[in-house]
Amino acid sequence: MSPNGEFVYVVGSASDTFAVVANAFNCSELDPCPGDFINGDVDSDGICDSVDSCLGDAANDADADGICDGVDSCQDDGMNDADADGVCDGVDSCLEDGLNDADADGICDGVDSCLEDGVNDADADGICENEDSCPKDAANDMDADGVCDGVDSCLEDG
Repeated sequence: MSPNGEFVYVVGSASDTFAVVANAFNCSELDPCPGDFINGDVDSDGICDSVDSCLGDAANDADADGICDGVDSCQDDGMNDADADGVCDGVDSCLEDGLNDADADGICDGVDSCLEDGVNDADADGICENEDSCPKDAANDMDADGVCDGVDSCLEDG
């Protein structure tokens, strides 16, 4: 050991004047995880275990959504599933609508005026088919005689 506390290794014979001083370089340059002597980087992702938020997950968080890829149900989708409907936002046709299209009529429930009615308002009379007493008659029963106008032989006889 030198007088200033550095380890000195003599290379060659004692008569050589060449010595290697151990502290002449920073050892951390050789160690990718200085200070993490126990584990280092066990998942080989290039992130030291002491700061790796996705331990054991070499892919880490590829889509930067804050969820480690090993448990991310929407990998490659940074938005994930914001409405919690089980459909990743990247492919969700009803964003921000957790019910999606429950009646399968092609209209997201958030804007569907005829919920639970797969046909909706086929005759465009403003009445949902599941409540329309004249489902195929846009005029309905204008004379209120109980007979849909489409089959009423005496229109306006109320």
